[in-house]
Amino acid sequence: MRVWTVRVRPPAGGAGPRTILLRDGFSAGALLLPVVWFAGRGCLALAAMHLAVIALLWALLPSDAFGVAVAGLQLFMGFEARNLQGWWLGLRGFRAEAVVMARNEDAAFLNLASFRPDLARAAV
Repeated sequence: MRVWTVRVRPPAGGAGPRTILLRDGFSAGALLLPVVWFAGRGCLALAAMHLAVIALLWALLPSDAFGVAVAGLQLFMGFEARNLQGWWLGLRGFRAEAVVMARNEDAAFLNLASFRPDLARAAV
């Protein structure tokens, strides 16, 4: 079973509420290509921050240590990218509203609809 965090942005400026299901856990895509992973999810600032950290490590560390540091950073991104995405959504006005467990996103949506139909309507 996977864990999904339900993030909700309340209605503002004439737009209705919006709900996003954000899966928790490890991300192989963020491990391998974090810049592409963040950019594909609309977190361009996080992609830019990752590139800035890589550039800083390249400027400050010797070449032997640089490879190890980048490998560690990539591993960190694999484990924490989804949490960073949730943090970014929080900055954009989304708040954590519920947690659901399911085997995939469709089942998570159905679980959400069974106990919070108001949030499920906002997710459609």
